[in-house]
Amino acid sequence: MKKLLYIFSILIAASSCVQPEVGYISDNIHALEDTVFVPRGSFMTSAAPAAEGSTYPLKWVITDVQDENGNSTNELFEEHEILIWTSAFNPDTDTTLALAEEKLELSMQPTLLINDVSGELAFTQASKFVENDIFNIDVNVSNVRGDRQLDSFVVVKMMPFAPVEFPTEMRSRNNLIKTNGSKYDLATAKIMNDYDDGVPSVLDGTHPYFSVTKASDEPSLGIKVIMTVTDSHDQPIPASKIAFYPSGASYLQNFHDNSTETVQSEFSTSFSLPAPPFPQFGRNYSGNSSYLMYYISTRDAFTVDKEAYEADKGAMDWSQFKVNETTGNIVCEAYIRWGIKINDSGTWNIKMRIPYSKVIQ
Repeated sequence: MKKLLYIFSILIAASSCVQPEVGYISDNIHALEDTVFVPRGSFMTSAAPAAEGSTYPLKWVITDVQDENGNSTNELFEEHEILIWTSAFNPDTDTTLALAEEKLELSMQPTLLINDVSGELAFTQASKFVENDIFNIDVNVSNVRGDRQLDSFVVVKMMPFAPVEFPTEMRSRNNLIKTNGSKYDLATAKIMNDYDDGVPSVLDGTHPYFSVTKASDEPSLGIKVIMTVTDSHDQPIPASKIAFYPSGASYLQNFHDNSTETVQSEFSTSFSLPAPPFPQFGRNYSGNSSYLMYYISTRDAFTVDKEAYEADKGAMDWSQFKVNETTGNIVCEAYIRWGIKINDSGTWNIKMRIPYSKVIQ
């Protein structure tokens, strides 16, 4: 019996000397997108891959790229001269065009990069020089436990250059002020995203409530954006009556935060940057929402067009709304929410019309 106990204790001691396995690397690491759609000439990033519990840190590298015929190609790694920001635009310090230009440089860059920590793919403005449309990307990922070779990790499809994108929902709303002080959404016009049926008419200037049109190729490298807000009859609202949207003690992000030179004329406001895309800065939001830009109007900028509303929608009890004691007009306020990204240089006109509104003469 003592002999058996002795042997058993020896086995336990031996097993306790075996080092435990360190780390874990999954066999199911995968991209969250089967296909990454890349607008030529724009900077964008893919979603970070799913690590499926693998031990961090991970190290990612691209091992090969093939064209649509399966042949290895270096086209996405060929370098081209593009204008890049060397550090992020900061509206609090980059207060002049000259200061912002100090952060820009012409640089030789490839189309495709990979974040070796997160695994996100990045596509630079050099993509405008890419001729082929379809690419297959192979990657390798490793950690303390080992590595995984992930062939056919993701497909990249190059799309036409998009001078204007609609990454998030934008709105034009006429808020009527009720007698109890609350707001009533009389009508809201929307563009939801790039796939909204209204996008073509926004870009050719025929949409009833939104237009984003290019006026000039100058500045050739920089960008100038001229914003006008009008009533539903296309009569411009004075720019002095378009205000920042309040948020607590501060305000929501706006185009003023994305301009090195802001010029207010009687009926429009112009914003300038030394390089697109515009806007560049998100004070309150990130991701696609960083392109949300908010304004409101003062409550003496316009009133409701009751006749036009009732012609379209039927009778309305207008007595529930606050009336200006001096003019007798119903008190209104515009809710202005832009959601555009302009990727092309030059001068752009952006216009928003407020539904069922008419400027107070």
